[in-house]
Amino acid sequence: MEGSSALGLALGHVRCAVVAFVSAEDASGESLFLAAECLELEGLFADLGVEPELVDPGVGGVESLDAASEALAAARSVVPLGLWAGLQAVRARASR
Repeated sequence: MEGSSALGLALGHVRCAVVAFVSAEDASGESLFLAAECLELEGLFADLGVEPELVDPGVGGVESLDAASEALAAARSVVPLGLWAGLQAVRARASR
């Protein structure tokens, strides 16, 4: 997968994760914190000038983050370390 395409696909999945976390029924509020962290990731993508790809919005937040990670792994050589580490940190927190 080409680097810019992989980044765009990953951004599309991160955006879907934001929607999933914001719409989740979570009395603890943890989902809103996860959504905020995903928005910070979106900012990193924006700094790189990445345009999002359209993806299936029908999956949950954790699944969307997993898909974003898979997309970035496919283009690992062009993915900035900060973006990779940020995504993995959010994934780890969301999986708890």
